[in-house]
Amino acid sequence: METVTVTLQNEHARRLLEELQALGALTILPAATATPRPPVTFNAISVSTKGFKFNREEANER
Repeated sequence: METVTVTLQNEHARRLLEELQALGALTILPAATATPRPPVTFNAISVSTKGFKFNREEANER
């Protein structure tokens, strides 16, 4: 079993999901019972450029 969150763009999509629920293919739960995911945090990285030589002419050729 897999839990997904879906944003419905129109009433046709809602009817389609309700038909799938009637067939037993899925279960629709109210949004209040859905558990929100914690926000994703990203940590910064650092790349050492010590000893890096930039050749402007070579870069302009590309």
